[in-house]
Amino acid sequence: MKHLKIKSIWESLKRFLPIIFITALAVFLRFYLLEKRISFDADQEEIAFKAKEVLSGNPVLLGPKTSLGGFSIGPGFTYLWAIFSFFLKGDPTSGAYLSVILGVFFVVVAYFVLKEIFSKYIALAISIILALSVGLITWDQNPWAPSLFYLSELLVFYGVYISNKKKYGLALVALGLAMGFQSHFAIFLLVLPIFIYLLIYKPVFEKKSIAVSLLIIIFSVLPVIIYDLTHGFINLQRLMSIFSLGTEGVAPAKIKLFTTLVSNSINIIWVDFPGYIKYIIFSLFILISFWGIFKDKKQRPLLILSNLFLFLPFFIFLFYKSSFSEYYLMTAVVPFLFILGYALSFIRSRLLVFILVGTIGILSIKSFTTITRPMNLSAKKLIVQEIVKRGGQGGYGVSISTRPGFNFGYGYIFDYYNSKPDIPPLRGQRKIFTIISPPKYDGIESFIEVDGIGLRWEGDVGF
Repeated sequence: MKHLKIKSIWESLKRFLPIIFITALAVFLRFYLLEKRISFDADQEEIAFKAKEVLSGNPVLLGPKTSLGGFSIGPGFTYLWAIFSFFLKGDPTSGAYLSVILGVFFVVVAYFVLKEIFSKYIALAISIILALSVGLITWDQNPWAPSLFYLSELLVFYGVYISNKKKYGLALVALGLAMGFQSHFAIFLLVLPIFIYLLIYKPVFEKKSIAVSLLIIIFSVLPVIIYDLTHGFINLQRLMSIFSLGTEGVAPAKIKLFTTLVSNSINIIWVDFPGYIKYIIFSLFILISFWGIFKDKKQRPLLILSNLFLFLPFFIFLFYKSSFSEYYLMTAVVPFLFILGYALSFIRSRLLVFILVGTIGILSIKSFTTITRPMNLSAKKLIVQEIVKRGGQGGYGVSISTRPGFNFGYGYIFDYYNSKPDIPPLRGQRKIFTIISPPKYDGIESFIEVDGIGLRWEGDVGF
């Protein structure tokens, strides 16, 4: 009897061994040399200080501001950061651990969703690509609120797709939208494709499902509503200003938009494809998906939804007359996964599929070994540690001489090491440290250099 029980457990475990291995691989690659591969700049410093406020007992009602109109998203990512910060005693790497774990969750959830829609071997093939993808690894190692976006979009996409089959589909959409609101403004770009798909297929929702979904949405935006009620609806005004920016500014170059769409899609496979190869691969997959829309009745809903999610945000920005960051079209990643899955399902030979995946994996590992990030968190911590070692906890000044945008992060790191230097130095201060980034910036010579950050000092600064 005991032998049969052990055998049954082993048989159950054996079914999950492939995804367990893929998860372990994803974890290893994302945590490998983590501090040397992550940045800690303006976005990270802002969230780290807000997480500290949360741990001090002060509620935070707004999340990070978007580059469009200064609108603030929900504070959910800040509270998640605060949890990690609590267990890591405020270490600046807290956000990186959070982002990496969210990235690994995305790989795992993508496996189960793809397995449900296609097959186990297609799900395994794409999950291996995701686990090894240098594009995703570098994204996951960047500690910021958009780290939550791919997971939230995946839930929205799958929820919409199953909305006419499963009762929980609408609630899943609501959960994804709620998570996305804590992540990035780009979640609003998904409302139009959702609306059009639901118009096409007209799923019928139960009152209970609608009520639960509304509660999820209301709960997710409640902190922002409370803030607006007590601050003259300033955040709502910023949201409205985004639409006026879109009619009064200058539209971005159309070729830039299309290049961004293609790169964001193809980079999940391999980041180092030449530009023209990216265009060819992207065009091929889109043609296959269009063929499926007209010829494959079974997968038609999936392919229509994929193309709506892929192209509608792109078309919105075609007519949006204001500048935006390329990563706003990160909405392309999730729908492209399903188009990729559909294309791979045409290959009858599983061996050929895994030869292709193995080749992509080798290329990805080769690219992975070349990842470098100068001025990384590890370097900043080492520079601050050297200053604290030589100068103590206070009574000295720190001058930060850097290129624009390179001066962020040091305030929080000094705070983490319980050091209170004067930044910038006080007039007449004799003990001064100067952080130079990049080294020799403005002609300033460094005494010490660490990964693109230099340090010099003057006055009595110890040994």
